[in-house]
Amino acid sequence: MNFRFGAEDLERIAQAGVTEEIAQHKAAGHPIFYSRNGVPIMELANGHCFEYRRLEDGTREIVREVPPR
Repeated sequence: MNFRFGAEDLERIAQAGVTEEIAQHKAAGHPIFYSRNGVPIMELANGHCFEYRRLEDGTREIVREVPPR
């Protein structure tokens, strides 16, 4: 079996795709959600980042602002 791309190439291509999708999502004014060391983070389209928690009713509560990554 002959592969055209190596693992490093595929990882680079995938990461570039994810980066582009995030940029498009933020350009549309939507926040992105991820975790840093297990802490849930909401990053707004303007780059401001907040630690948050999900309440029992499904809403989010901002815990504190955190520095951007």
